[in-house]
Amino acid sequence: MITKNDKIADVLTKYPHLKAKLLERSPKFQNLNNPVVFRTVGKFATLEMVAKNTGENLDELLHYLNQYLEE
Repeated sequence: MITKNDKIADVLTKYPHLKAKLLERSPKFQNLNNPVVFRTVGKFATLEMVAKNTGENLDELLHYLNQYLEE
């Protein structure tokens, strides 16, 4: 289960298919395609921080990601 304290880089490394799901969800996640941003910010940015910075509702974002874990 993905939680608000998980780092975005860790989540996407473990579940690489979720990157496409985030990009489908909103253009706000386009920075995930920037390798420099991903390598630097992704290592410390939690999903709570990502939600805040993109204007996403944290609970909705976590529910969205968790529903696709098994794909």
